[in-house]
Amino acid sequence: MTGKERVFPVTGDRLEQAPASVEERESALKELHKEYIADEHTNGDSSDTAGLESDNPLSDVRETVLEEFDKQTWEVTEASLCVPASLLLEGLQSCTGLVIVGETGAGKSTVIRFFNDGLDNLVERSDDATPASFVSAEPSKDEEELEKLDLLPRIQHKLMTCKDMSSWFAGDQASIKKWMAVVANVMDGDGYVRDTGSHGQRGYEGDYRFGFLGATTPLPRRAWDVMGHTGNRLVFHEKSKMTDMSQAVSDVFDDDEYGKKVARCQKAVQTLLNDLWSEHGGYGSVEWESSLSNELQQVFEYLTMLVVHARAPVEDGTTKKEGPHRIATTLRDIARGHALLCGRKQIEIEDAQVCARIALSTMPKERRPVVRAVLNPKNDGSLSTSDLTKQTPYTEPTVLKRMELLETLGIAECKEVDDRGTKVVEQREKFEWPDLLDFPDF
Repeated sequence: MTGKERVFPVTGDRLEQAPASVEERESALKELHKEYIADEHTNGDSSDTAGLESDNPLSDVRETVLEEFDKQTWEVTEASLCVPASLLLEGLQSCTGLVIVGETGAGKSTVIRFFNDGLDNLVERSDDATPASFVSAEPSKDEEELEKLDLLPRIQHKLMTCKDMSSWFAGDQASIKKWMAVVANVMDGDGYVRDTGSHGQRGYEGDYRFGFLGATTPLPRRAWDVMGHTGNRLVFHEKSKMTDMSQAVSDVFDDDEYGKKVARCQKAVQTLLNDLWSEHGGYGSVEWESSLSNELQQVFEYLTMLVVHARAPVEDGTTKKEGPHRIATTLRDIARGHALLCGRKQIEIEDAQVCARIALSTMPKERRPVVRAVLNPKNDGSLSTSDLTKQTPYTEPTVLKRMELLETLGIAECKEVDDRGTKVVEQREKFEWPDLLDFPDF
């Protein structure tokens, strides 16, 4: 008998206090596993383990990334995989774009590298692409040369990766507005035609949908304001800066081993996506017929509402909120992509968990700590200035400004609670975190 085998003697005799029938106890077993069995890699956190049984197609990727890197790298990889998976969906309304955002050295480009090799039929890599690259307009080139340069036909129905988007959001407000207007047009998915001057009108029309996976350092405030006016087409997933100094030093001084770690993750990602494409038949091959349960519909309504409020630009004390349709579509397609990665054609709560992390990342950097603190169920929806000073990296004067901002955004109310001017911020009832969702840990 091996160490993994067990013997269970069965007599057929039943204890008097035992029930006479076998009942469904799946949820109770999961709770027992969560409390007594789960280890550091399967700690019961639904953003890490739910729906990833051993026969789940995502399991191999998860195990490989956790073995080579850490939980946060896995969570960003999991969200990133949803973008190419969503390309399998029939009748896509627009392109899905996910940007990994974090400080320099956070490991953003590491995740991008998982997708960049061995997937030439599915991925188009462009490390230094700019919005001008989609349809070229160099006066010194003829039409045939320009067509070879154009990025849009090369990424049609594929995943485009760009590990450094800093130039997209650099410069003054007018420059950013120009680029974001191009991005908004291209990501509508029906091609892009521009007036080039030297070459007249040129571009592409038709179904030019693609997936986009990029990385950038935190966006300047003016970039968020511009996107709020030109149209938000991107969602974000935060990647925090690495705090394990020994791991960072090891990566730097043992570059060969780091490369091997990346290669092992690349292979796992490559295998999963190639298998998925082979199983379903490629772009637009999956007809989605199932609908959301009432409970899950409420969850996605909440996440859509959160993004709409939390990333809204503020001008003269008022907000300019986007319409909910586009962000709801993006979250839906990401959730469906995750379901396909798990071997399903039905959205379940673990698919929404990925969207929850994205929703809590898709807002200006300076808003995230306070929004997350106020929404976190452990804080019961009410926090004082002192509480927020302890839970965020801000000083008391900055915390007070952020509390007032949350009121402007419509997420919470800022109130004075005594004659000394002590303030608390109280979450609005409609922003109470859904019971079905675990609150993400960043």
